Amino acid sequence: MYPVRHPIVLGLQYGDEGKGKITDYLARQAQHVIRFNGGSNAGHTLWLNGKKLVTHSVPSGILYSHVKNFIGAGCVIDPQSLERELQEIATSGSVMDGARLKVDYRAHITLPIHLALDGGRESVGVQGIGTTRKGIGPTYTTKMDRCGIRVEDLFKKDLPQRVEYLCKTYNHLLEAAGLPESTLADNMVIAEKAGEMLRAHMSTEQVPFWDIAKTEKCVLEGAQGVLLDLDHGSYPYVTSSNTLASHAAVGTPFPLSKLGAVVGVAKAYQTRVGSGPFESELKNEDGERIRVNGGEFGATTGRPRRVGWLNLDELKLSVRLSDCSHIVMTKADILSGEKEVKVYSKGVYKSFPGWKTIYDGASKDKLVPELANYIKYIEDFVGVPVAAIGTGADRNELFWPHGPVDFWGL
Repeated sequence: MYPVRHPIVLGLQYGDEGKGKITDYLARQAQHVIRFNGGSNAGHTLWLNGKKLVTHSVPSGILYSHVKNFIGAGCVIDPQSLERELQEIATSGSVMDGARLKVDYRAHITLPIHLALDGGRESVGVQGIGTTRKGIGPTYTTKMDRCGIRVEDLFKKDLPQRVEYLCKTYNHLLEAAGLPESTLADNMVIAEKAGEMLRAHMSTEQVPFWDIAKTEKCVLEGAQGVLLDLDHGSYPYVTSSNTLASHAAVGTPFPLSKLGAVVGVAKAYQTRVGSGPFESELKNEDGERIRVNGGEFGATTGRPRRVGWLNLDELKLSVRLSDCSHIVMTKADILSGEKEVKVYSKGVYKSFPGWKTIYDGASKDKLVPELANYIKYIEDFVGVPVAAIGTGADRNELFWPHGPVDFWGL
């Protein structure tokens, strides 16, 4: 019996929650993994037998030869970054040809002018918010301004005229900031190379999953996190796309009635990259210790992540904004050895006894009471179950406190 509804994996915090690992775990049962928002500003880390692989634009189904990966219309693509990523994936032994990776013809292309605009704002303007400088915001800006370059435009005869208009429209911002303009020639070099690379990958289907969703298993993968959503996050310190589960239907596009369980991923503590509010931030040796133990440095930028205790108010808000049905709590192992672990709510911290190990006994079928109590408190506060707990970096290091879940059967 084939599924009729398909799970969505998204982050419930500020990104970097471990979505790639969960998508990878579900991908073994799926035929399609679909990215519906964001671009090369994402950094989804996958681990296989101790080997690390970071994806940015490519969906997290790359480690399975039977999975077809799809970059949706709501995404933006930096062709130079994507080319490097595909080369790295090929080096790992997974070749992403035109059959295994499709890109929606409506996705927008990041060109040198977008990178220049992003870097310029962060470097010399007063509007800097700590972006990854990957040109994501400006690419979405030109999309909304209806002068952006879509994948399909790379193969049209009037591509030079389109790129010239884009440059003329936005170079004045660089000039006003005292920065050199981004030339038509520089942008055309990248646009032409992008066309060569993406020709074999472009999907021209207007509704690519209308029939597929009826017969084959899909996983929809979001980038960043709910608290960075353009409309509902901590504006203006947000990303440039919509990160909520409801956007999966738009950003793919995907049949709305076929969307199923929303699997929200959150760390057992909290991190954030860049500027913006962080009420539970730890600016002491505790935060530095967790940062080091958790390897909390950006997968995309390498920047140290800000670290703090889990904010339950924000977690509950994220669950409600995305109608989240299940939580996957990652990096519980990183807090092992802490004398006490805290959660934050309405300006007050609540302390819990720490845990030295994850499992109660060698059989690994039961959590230690301290961790079990911590998880139970989170479930009660937020109102949805913690379906799985991350106990290590590798793809198989997950514990299912309520038993394994068939996310397509929900």
